[in-house]
Order: sequence, then C-alpha cells, then structure tokens
Amino acid sequence: MDDARCVELQKTVTNEDLYLIDDVKSYQFVCDECGVSLIPCSYKKAVNLRKPYFKTGKNSEHLVGCYAKATSKIREQAKTARISTDEGFPLAYPNRFNLTAAKSVKTEKSSASDIQAQHGVIKKQFDNANRANSKQNYVTSSFQTLVDQYFNFPFDRDRELTFVGISGHQYQQVFHKIQNPIGKQKFRFQSEKPETKVFFSSLSWEKPEIIDDQIIVKLSAGWWQESDGKKKNLRPYFVEINTTEWSKTVFNNFTQRLTQIRELVKGTDKKAMMVFAGKQDREQDFYRFTCDESRLICFKVF
Repeated sequence: MDDARCVELQKTVTNEDLYLIDDVKSYQFVCDECGVSLIPCSYKKAVNLRKPYFKTGKNSEHLVGCYAKATSKIREQAKTARISTDEGFPLAYPNRFNLTAAKSVKTEKSSASDIQAQHGVIKKQFDNANRANSKQNYVTSSFQTLVDQYFNFPFDRDRELTFVGISGHQYQQVFHKIQNPIGKQKFRFQSEKPETKVFFSSLSWEKPEIIDDQIIVKLSAGWWQESDGKKKNLRPYFVEINTTEWSKTVFNNFTQRLTQIRELVKGTDKKAMMVFAGKQDREQDFYRFTCDESRLICFKVF
C-alpha cells in the first residue's frame, strides 16, 4: 500500500513521507479504511532500492469488505491509463477543498487508550461506509491530499474539483504547470488573467534564500537559452514566500522540510516538485510568484 493513517500524527501519510519522518519505528500506522495495523517498509533511502510501502503483519489481514488492496491495484493502473468510465471515477476522492475547515494537527504521541479509540473510530467509519455500500466524494482541508490526487491520477484530471478562492471546476483547471517561455518570448504569463492558481514546477538546484521575512525559492522553469554551447536558465521563475504571519514553529518546520526534500533528491535522478497556491507578478517582475500561506505549499518527489 502507498499510504496509511499515522495514529500519533492523526493524518494519512504517503510512502514518500516515510523518507522524511524521523524514527519511523516509533509511530503506529493503520489502514485508513478498516483500521488494521500496517508496517512501514523499505523507507531507508541509503539502503533500500525499492520505494517505501506499507504491509500487514504476519497473520494479519484487512477486514472482510475492505477494498484497500483493490484500491492499490486501481491506483497502479491509474499511473498509465485513464480509470474513469461512463459510470464515473471508481474511487472516493476529494472534490472540494476548503482551507478554513482545517484543524490543527496534534504532533504529540498518543497514549495507548488514545490509539485504541482511534482504531475504534476508523472501524466505525468503515462499518458505516460498508453498510451504505456506496463511495462518497468528500471535502478536504489537506492541500497535500489534493496534490497527491492530481499527480497520482494523471489521466483523470477532468474530475470535479471546487477549490474555494480559485476559479475552475476540475483538477486540470485549478492546477497549472509553470511553463518556460518559448520562441522569442522573454517571459510568459502562466494564467489568462491575474488570479490565484495552484502552480507547480520542479525546484532549481540553487539553494533557497532567506531574507528577513521572506523565503525565495528558485524553480527549474524559466527563460532557458543557449550559452557557450549549453542550455542555461538565464531567468528562473521564483517563489517569494512572505513569512510575516508565520509562527516560529511553522517557519522552522517549513525550512526543515525544504532542506529534507532537497537532500532527498541530491545526487539522484529524482526531481523535487514544489506546489503552491499563489499569483504571478504581472506588474514588476513577471518571473516572480508570491504566496504566504504555509498550508498551501507542499512538495512531491518523482
């Protein structure tokens, strides 16, 4: 399985997240559908060649009726082909995003009784869903979940999505890849009008800058030109993040994760993608994007 619910963090984590969690063994993971315990595997980057994943323990299986395994197979198919049919998309997915519905995440370790209670909640939700015998799309306040949906189902991006504060009614209308200027262009507007969109691009190899209350992150997208027989990014697009309203904890967590992501792909053929909700500067510097909400910035490794 590619994802599981972490009991202590009280959120779903992906296999990629295992690379970034310190002391993975100190956390407990369960199936988000039926609550069965799961074991994280192959998460040591320097040792394991296989990508991280979750599995059930010895003599332990998913509850009867849990479609976690079937879902995993469908997700694999979705990487190379469209899985939507005339009857719709076969899995429940977030079709509405609303950040104001976000709740603070508890990062402290839970007690044994808390863990048992969490298992009970998941089991109850599974039983209720099983009785209803139908998949239901849902509202999410997790930006990472939305980003995973976009990239994990590349042939089904015409699915319905309402992102409060951003125009568009489908994933492909809300998300925009930052494109390089082409031909004789020296810059390129990334949206038809000045508005907030969910933009994404792989990160530049250059180290981010921290200047007072701003973090400047350069992207690989930009004005690439031939120079001395080599292609060089003469004007990279960059994201200017305003951290004025951030707490010290939020700031430290973000910069730490950015460092971890860069270290994760360093010396490999992998790329780190930055995804953020922001705007392109159309008045002073067309290569500049701005954003200030830490919960609307995330990273993904390919």
